[in-house]
Amino acid sequence: MLYPFPPACGSSSPWGPIQTVTPLGPDAVAVTTASHGGLRVSLTALVRIPEHLRETPYSGGGWFEEDCDWCIPYLVLGLDAFEPNAARGAECWAAARATLARFHPAHVASVDAILQAEGRS
Repeated sequence: MLYPFPPACGSSSPWGPIQTVTPLGPDAVAVTTASHGGLRVSLTALVRIPEHLRETPYSGGGWFEEDCDWCIPYLVLGLDAFEPNAARGAECWAAARATLARFHPAHVASVDAILQAEGRS
């Protein structure tokens, strides 16, 4: 199901009505609901994510859940650049790398290749 971007508080998400929306650059937001949340990326950003990384058992359609899958768009789209300061960006980038290695070990090499090609490794 397609959802407008950016989503608004009160609109639907895969986890229920959205309570908060926090921008992470022009093409991504973090959303929370009463019980869960994650990242939502625009269609423009979604096409920048390789097809094999766009969907998981818990994520799809530009939504990436907050426990296991947020790391995919965060790393591929370089969302650390939109954190309030470099220290926060480095902290979140390290957490995203650890989350990717733990929950998506089969995709570490492909994400590393993307980061290296863009000079962000």
